[in-house]
Amino acid sequence: MIIIIASIRRKKGKDKKTPTKTIQAYLEYGDFVSAGSLYLKQNKHVEASNLYFQIPPEKRPSYESMIVQKLGQQGAQFFWIKTGRRFERSNPERAQISFLLANAYFDVVKMYIDTNDVSRAINIVTNNMPVNLRAGTVRRLAQYAFNRGKYTIAGDLLRAINLGEEADAILAVAAHEYGAIERPQVAADIYDSVGRQDLAGASQERQGEIALSEGRIEAAKSAFKKAVEGYDGSNKPKDALRVEQNLEKFDLLDRFREYVTKGQVDNAEDMIDAISSSFPGIAISDLYAEIASVLEKSNRTTDAITYYDKAADSTNNPIKRQSYVNSLRRIGSQIAAEPSKGETIATEDFSDRCIVCRGLIRKGDSYVLCPNCKKPAHYSHFLEFVKVRGVCPNCNIPLKTDDLKNE
Repeated sequence: MIIIIASIRRKKGKDKKTPTKTIQAYLEYGDFVSAGSLYLKQNKHVEASNLYFQIPPEKRPSYESMIVQKLGQQGAQFFWIKTGRRFERSNPERAQISFLLANAYFDVVKMYIDTNDVSRAINIVTNNMPVNLRAGTVRRLAQYAFNRGKYTIAGDLLRAINLGEEADAILAVAAHEYGAIERPQVAADIYDSVGRQDLAGASQERQGEIALSEGRIEAAKSAFKKAVEGYDGSNKPKDALRVEQNLEKFDLLDRFREYVTKGQVDNAEDMIDAISSSFPGIAISDLYAEIASVLEKSNRTTDAITYYDKAADSTNNPIKRQSYVNSLRRIGSQIAAEPSKGETIATEDFSDRCIVCRGLIRKGDSYVLCPNCKKPAHYSHFLEFVKVRGVCPNCNIPLKTDDLKNE
């Protein structure tokens, strides 16, 4: 009987199962390594990598060791590379950690090249990348940046590991490319950064010519000045002199604008043909409009109308012509809204009659007072009488229309 009971108890013990802990139970207990291990066993790599960034930093090394133990060295590397690529757009900090755990130095620097974060890219190269890998990896990264038009970043990476000559060569090629696609200002800046002042001068001169052809006078003037500096810095006096002669043409524009500012519009207008000949990119209509604008600001509205009209007549550009016509309409509306010299609107019926027609001056009529005898008259009647006779019809004192004043 005793033997039978013992046998039954042993059988019951074998049938009893040990409870399986869940991931949640491990997490509640703080056993992150076991929870991560179970994630990997269930092939939930995304969850396992997310958990890594949720655990305290001091517990991460044991978690990293668990991943290597479960996946092997190569498998762990692939695990971290995939994690880095998943985070590189949404969370660069996590992506950087992941790539560095995989020793994927090319990938982490490439990520910062793509986001134009050159300081972080250089920091990885100089502080994280093993010395024996730097030259080869950085050259590949520089080529990657160059192929995407990020020439300056390519040069900066090479300089970070003392490959200055290679950096200069890359930037020289880049400058040539920019010059070929009509971006001489960028080319000039790059040439200047690599100490090629002669080529920088040539690029600035080209930039000035383009700006001049487009009528961007101030930009052209600035570029030509920089070109002179570049040629002087590279000991090319003949080229510097040639550009300086181009700069002398700008004296025409300076004198033209000085005349306009001083109100000497006849002198300014006399220079228009010479300016047009020296600067084909500047439209004659723009010069007339510039005179008109200054006159308008000086309250010389009648003269401004004349030059806006000339501007409209001298252009074939429908957009410009409409702009000048709009200016004419604007000034015309302003003039129409202003009372004429000496003109006043009656606010009530007058007891005195008009000294010209002897008619009544009623509320709302335009009237004027003689500046001498102060007698009222209908404005239009008085104006015509003074123009013809040159005296007041009441007091006979000599009078001109300019003598009229608004009361």
